[in-house]
Amino acid sequence: MKNYYILSIILLLTSIVFSQKITPKESKIEKVTVFLAGASIERSSVIAVIPGENLLLFNNLSPDIDESSIQISGLGNATITAINFNVDYLEQKQVSEDYKNLELKMDAILLEKNTLENLLNGFQEELALLKKNQRINSDATDLSLEKVKEMSSYYRKRTTEIGQEIYAINLEINTKAKEIENHRLELSKLESSKKEARGEVAIKLNALKTESLQLKIKYNITTAGWFPSYDIRAKEVGKPLAVSYKANVFQQSGSDWENVLVVLSTGDPNTNNVKPILPTKYLNFTNRNYTTNYPVRSSNYKYNPTIKSVTGIVTDESGYPIPGVNVIETGTSNGTQSDFDGNYYLSIRGGRELAYSYVGYETLNYPIYATTMNVKMIPDGNALQEVVVTGHGIKKENKALGYSATSIESLLAGKVSGVNVSNQNGLTGAANTIKIRGTNSFSSNNDALYVIDGVPYSRNNFSGVYGNLDSARDFDLDPDQIESVDILKGTAATTLYGTEGRNGVIVITTKGGKGIENASGNYKETGITNTQFEIKGFQNIKSNTEITVIEIDNFNLEANYNYYVAPELNENVFLTATATNWEKFDLLQGEGNVYFEDAYAGKTIINPQATTDSLVISLGIDPSIIVKRERLDNFKKSSFLGGYRIIENEYQIEIKNNKRTSIQLVVEDRIPVSQNKEIKVSDVVTSGSNYDTEKGIMKWEIQLLPNETTKKEFSYTLKYPKNKKITL
Repeated sequence: MKNYYILSIILLLTSIVFSQKITPKESKIEKVTVFLAGASIERSSVIAVIPGENLLLFNNLSPDIDESSIQISGLGNATITAINFNVDYLEQKQVSEDYKNLELKMDAILLEKNTLENLLNGFQEELALLKKNQRINSDATDLSLEKVKEMSSYYRKRTTEIGQEIYAINLEINTKAKEIENHRLELSKLESSKKEARGEVAIKLNALKTESLQLKIKYNITTAGWFPSYDIRAKEVGKPLAVSYKANVFQQSGSDWENVLVVLSTGDPNTNNVKPILPTKYLNFTNRNYTTNYPVRSSNYKYNPTIKSVTGIVTDESGYPIPGVNVIETGTSNGTQSDFDGNYYLSIRGGRELAYSYVGYETLNYPIYATTMNVKMIPDGNALQEVVVTGHGIKKENKALGYSATSIESLLAGKVSGVNVSNQNGLTGAANTIKIRGTNSFSSNNDALYVIDGVPYSRNNFSGVYGNLDSARDFDLDPDQIESVDILKGTAATTLYGTEGRNGVIVITTKGGKGIENASGNYKETGITNTQFEIKGFQNIKSNTEITVIEIDNFNLEANYNYYVAPELNENVFLTATATNWEKFDLLQGEGNVYFEDAYAGKTIINPQATTDSLVISLGIDPSIIVKRERLDNFKKSSFLGGYRIIENEYQIEIKNNKRTSIQLVVEDRIPVSQNKEIKVSDVVTSGSNYDTEKGIMKWEIQLLPNETTKKEFSYTLKYPKNKKITL
């Protein structure tokens, strides 16, 4: 009953606020923090208040505001009693100057086109009249020969002139039509899908005196983000790689960002940050419809709206291609299948994610992040009903942390006054709750709001902005990294953090180190879970479908250069650069444009998620190294023994270095591996290679002098039933 009474009061206050006519207040976007998915907007407004109740309305805002993220600061002695967000579908977005200018230009071109069409109609009418008059005159019997010649000459000349005029006018009309179409395309880029709806925030506050307030309004939106890309330049083999780290920023919030400070964050507030608790796994019999929850796969892939088509190879856990894998654009009927070699191609039709599915494997979902998306399928253990699976305890070495991971709860327990830390049910590993004494006690969900380095985290579901945080927070923090812990209660909490701070706020500030200025002049600050880049100067980012490219950093990477070839698949030799010490630059997964010796060499994928300490970058094909792979026919023999066919194969790989410098070349080839006991592979000769018997991969590391040629040979014998075919 008590909760019902309080809810009634809140609804009454809200209705009072929005039932009155309020003059909208002006506000300006000052700063934008763009996440990988989403953005935080900071607006400022100078407001004069009087003693008592004041009603404020801020309109012409984005309609995509997450209401629970709204924060108001700069209140002085005033206090907020009600706040609400609404979408006004009657108010239209103010048309930008660029849009107006394009409309005016297109109207002028339309007028010119209509004038030409009217002129064309006039000439066509004149031509029709000439033809009609010519027939009338031909019926006259009193015309002299000279008169006939004169009239014929006139008709011929005038008809020719009109025909030329009509042809020229048609050319001009076609040109104008193309100009109109181009202007329409440009207008479509400037049009926002939400231009007919505008957001507005209404605030009710009480002031103690007449004063001028410098209000700061902060809120989150989901219709913005950024994705990384790279320009990688290698002047010559042996020189460091020059890397330009770029951010591709997009926003369709319905509001242009004009002359704003931009901060780029590598964080993603959509990610669920709840630490999982691993329970005991109990085995029992169940029905065939039982399904197992798959784990959340670690991934930093982010949607790239510029991708129009995707190609790639689908392989199994051993690297072998899988034919027939379904590749579907999520939310559409658009899809394809991988071919016999695991290759696939798909044109994108507006989707944001691809789903990969195949019998016996987990369905994998990845955002469309690059033009090349190679996927390794993961076996589905549930599909193997009659197979005994043994865990071999494969151990992966962890990097030393250098400290003991400690939860926020244990840091605060008994060390910060006014804070009560308790276990919900007394069980080991169960979630703890943190409550600040003196705050709401009538709500069943009265956990405090966490703010770590300025980023709020609460137990509530922030409509997808902060993830579904429905259990106690268990961040792993290094105690030595915590600079200070502050407790906010009452109006101090709600003033800064809105309604989400009504149960109190625990503000944790980490040391994080002072930000540093990088080579691009941007200010870089590294926190515990993300990195922020404060971009120098002011930026203008329109609300449309275009991408704004901002350079984050540029730096050199020391690299070791190697050449690689797998002639059974491709006889072209690829140059790769293996870079080290790249971790300090906080790179993200992204596509890179590669330039070698000042020429464009293609695209590559930067994958910082790899567990190796080095970053391998493909620099393209070097045509000055020639590789030929051929079967030696003089050695090839096929014979029969009983019910078996026996085939002896020998191959030769010839390599020539036509460069003027020595090279280090890695050559890989393979011996087939049998998956059936009736197929035997024997008499394997690998010519001194590093041979992996399980995978059948041979590897040669060859040093070649200028103009040097070398040869490698290998052979094997196959034996299998003569009435069967094999996948050779």
